[in-house]
Amino acid sequence: MEIDRLIEISQDLGLLNESAQLRLIRERTLNNDCELILPLVGEFSAGKTTLINALLDSEEKLETATEPTTATLFEIHFGADRCHAQIIQDDGETVAVEHFTDIKNREVKDSLVVNVFDTSRKIPSSIILVDTPGLSSPVAQHRQVLVDFLPKADAILLVMDINAQLTRSLTDFITTMELAKRPVFLVITKCDTKSEQDVQATVNNLSKECKLPLKQIVCISSKDGNMQRLYDLLASIQQEKSSILSQVNGQRIKNITNAMISHIDEMLAASISDKELKQAIQEKEIELRRINNKIDRLVNQSQMAIEDEMTRINRQFEDTAFTRLDSIVSAKSTNYDAEAVLAINNLASINLNEFKSSINSIIMDQCMRKNDTGIDLQSIQGVDLSQLNVDGLSYNLDLNTIGHEYDSHIALGVKVVGTVAAVAAVVATAGAAAPAAAAAGTAEVGTAVAAGAEAAVSAGEMALGAASAIDTVTDIGSMVSNARHTSRVESAIRYASEAGKQYDNINQINQAVGQQTGQNKGFIEGMVGFVTDKTWGKPQRRRAIHNYLDETLMPQFKNAMNMNCNQVINMIKELLMNAAQVTIAEKKLALEELVKQHETQKETFAQRLNTLRDYKNELLTQ
Repeated sequence: MEIDRLIEISQDLGLLNESAQLRLIRERTLNNDCELILPLVGEFSAGKTTLINALLDSEEKLETATEPTTATLFEIHFGADRCHAQIIQDDGETVAVEHFTDIKNREVKDSLVVNVFDTSRKIPSSIILVDTPGLSSPVAQHRQVLVDFLPKADAILLVMDINAQLTRSLTDFITTMELAKRPVFLVITKCDTKSEQDVQATVNNLSKECKLPLKQIVCISSKDGNMQRLYDLLASIQQEKSSILSQVNGQRIKNITNAMISHIDEMLAASISDKELKQAIQEKEIELRRINNKIDRLVNQSQMAIEDEMTRINRQFEDTAFTRLDSIVSAKSTNYDAEAVLAINNLASINLNEFKSSINSIIMDQCMRKNDTGIDLQSIQGVDLSQLNVDGLSYNLDLNTIGHEYDSHIALGVKVVGTVAAVAAVVATAGAAAPAAAAAGTAEVGTAVAAGAEAAVSAGEMALGAASAIDTVTDIGSMVSNARHTSRVESAIRYASEAGKQYDNINQINQAVGQQTGQNKGFIEGMVGFVTDKTWGKPQRRRAIHNYLDETLMPQFKNAMNMNCNQVINMIKELLMNAAQVTIAEKKLALEELVKQHETQKETFAQRLNTLRDYKNELLTQ
């Protein structure tokens, strides 16, 4: 059947969308210079934009993104007279851009399309490359752009990073969208990071294991300019343009024809009589309830799969969090708490992103299943995973002080030991040898601080000297009237004075040695901290993180993930319910129009039924 006849039938049936598609196919068939639309499809960070930049003549390059930022399509046109761009905004207004570097992804995120015109002649001017959002993007709008645009594609350039894998979510997406019926070419990027043997091994494995009917595999490297194989591929696609368009347009016409036949069948089945028509309308309400029941079963299947994945992520987060925190508290650090908070946030983000990726795979899997709901399951591609988060994880530890609560008291004790030892040496040599003894006492201080051990050995002497001093002070009342006792008081005063001097000396030497060894505290405090950290600090920190994981972090993380799970399930159910209501509403409207004709224009109604039957016969012979 001629395409003009198909357009005529679709218009008479009121199928405006199908009519528009058929007119576009006719225009492209009649135009020998029609353009080939080749989208680059791949996971986020597969190197699509970098690949396009390597093809541009312009020294100004498009902005590459470190995170998914825009759902806007970038259409790259080659063979232009000059390099420039046009931004088509959502209101239809066109904004001219002279420099590619002025195009910022975040600024064009709400635009419809960005047309980039480059002067390169290495690529046929009839080929339009389209940079699409990464398939792994968690933003629903990004995936919806892919779903809406890819049926317009004439062939697919599947882009894969050689250091990654051809993911199941990507191949499932291509299969689900029936894009595999179009020519699919695999472009492997970043091949400069592998040896020639490894590159060839990757190609061989993909050729054997990939379930997609790949037409050709080419390996490139944008970094070192190794792009010739891609140029050759695009040239061969240009040579096969007629064959490609014939294949793709034939499939498009077949799909449109089937949709028209299905529409006619529904109209005829409901048009036997006025009673059947009204009953058919009532049955649409019953059908909606039946579809809703099937949706409930579908949602339950999705919920089970998502909950299983949530449980796996919870276990994985707990294991990795404990391992990471344990390694932090077991090592030496100047700020345990800062490292722990950073590690927790990073792990939470990594596990959440893995959860989102798993949900994408689950959604793809549901779309691949046999569909008996009567509605388009592609609607669940609209689940907006960007709304998911694990905010609110609190941190209530103080790892920096655990095990060091008594360090200052212990350090003070060590200083007292050194002070008494030094004073005992000075007092013992008082008298004629006082100057020499004072020098010896000072040397004793340095020795006590540097060695530490000698101060501990002198502890017994310290205790005896301290006891003697205390006895002297407490007996002052009974010694005042006694000359012998007066001399003891004078000795006690000298002892106390000397002790103060020696304690100051110890503090000075302690700080000086600490600075020389690169510490921000005294040498004695550092030595005490080292011993107490090994003895008490590490075991107590480990117990603290055990308690923190069990009592705080994991309950909060599990609660956040449970909320995410429920949110995804609710979104899936809402999208499916809305799709069901739209489908039923369209069918009811068409039936209600037939009821009006049947009641008021019986002859016209009968003619209409005959026309529908004739249309069906014509379409079946297509």
